[in-house]
Formats: sequence, structure tokens, C-alpha cells
Amino acid sequence: MSEIVLHQWVMSPFCNKIRRCLEFKGLGYQVVNYNGLRALQAAKLSPAGKLPVLDHHGERLQDSAHIARFLDQKYPDKPLYPTDPGALAQSRLLEDWAGTSLYFYELYLRMLDPVAMEKALDLVCAGRPHWERSVVKLVLKRRYPKKLGNQGLGAYSKVEVVKMLLQHVQDLDTMLQYRLFLSGDALTIGDISVVAQLDEMIRTSDVAERILSWPQVKAWRERCGGLNG
Repeated sequence: MSEIVLHQWVMSPFCNKIRRCLEFKGLGYQVVNYNGLRALQAAKLSPAGKLPVLDHHGERLQDSAHIARFLDQKYPDKPLYPTDPGALAQSRLLEDWAGTSLYFYELYLRMLDPVAMEKALDLVCAGRPHWERSVVKLVLKRRYPKKLGNQGLGAYSKVEVVKMLLQHVQDLDTMLQYRLFLSGDALTIGDISVVAQLDEMIRTSDVAERILSWPQVKAWRERCGGLNG
């Protein structure tokens, strides 16, 4: 077994983020998926009970932001966090925005749309007994509408949510007219965090084509590199 192991939920944008960080650093790693009801075991991996969790040479880490910072400390040759103060500030803000705002658009488009939900279930139930799908679906349908309602986005119609999301995508497109990446000419944790959220929208949502209709965003996503689950 590899000495770097990523414990993940395959459709999580935060796990996507860490896969991208590991690939950017050029690190070999193994993935352990917690599909179907195996997700219950993930709660035992860390105090937070959430994924991603990274095992690194006997040390266990949780939380995507903490893992990213850890990787930069251990492998500084290809920094995720730039040294320039302005670029660093921008990349940190983008990382936080992706995780605390953009994430809820991803949840809304995936969990409140029946077609997207079925695509998501295909991902998270792959390789598991067929009967688990209905159980996982019930859990997701109970958990995420409530979570989105508490956050606030759940109070809006899909038309309104898509309109707000596409305004964000347009703003990203405008930013990228003047630079290769969101914080300058080099890929940073900000790019990785944002593209990981958009990846998961594109993977299952019917808004995918509209997101990719913005030319600068589409080209930037390609520069960020493709990634498998």
C-alpha cells in the first residue's frame, strides 16, 4: 500500500480538491472510496467524521484546507500557496469562497435536481450491493435539503439559483481575461478549490454546458488539468 492514502467520497468537491493538490505536487497516492453504506465507516476516521482524510506516512490529517497547507509544508517545491502577499491573499480568499459559498451551489444542483441526484447515486453507489442505493438516496434526500435550507440557498427556486451561479461564473470569466489563473500567472490553491467545485457541478448537473459556455472559464479549467474520480 502507498504511504499516502486518500480516504474519499468520490463525488465530494473537497476530495476532488485534494486529488488535484496531490497531482499538482506529483505525489503518488492510493485512493480508498467510501461508497454506499461504507460511508458510515468514514465517521470513524477522524474527530470531524468527514472526508477527505489523508494518511501521510503514518500521520492522519483531516479537512481539505489543513491537508493542503500540510502538503505545502512537506513539499514546498511546487507551492499551492504563493509567496507574493497579494497573490497569497487572493488565493486564500478564493479557497474560502469556494468552500463556504460555491459549495452550496454544487449541493443545490446535485441534491435538489432528480436527474442530477441519480447521476450522483451512480457515483457513490458504484461497486456496492444494489439495495444500498435506495438507502443512500433516502439519506441524501433527508440531509441536504435541510442543510441547504439552513444555509439559505434552499429558499430559492432553481431558476434563481442558476442565475446567481452564472453571475459568479461570468465574474470568473472576467477575471480570467487578464490572467492565466485566478491569482496571476501560476496555478494556486485558489484555482484548485474553485475548479473542484465547478467540476462536480459539470459532472452531474444540467447546467454544465452553460458553465462551460464562458470561454475564459473553459480554457482556464483545461489549464487546471483534467482529473478522474
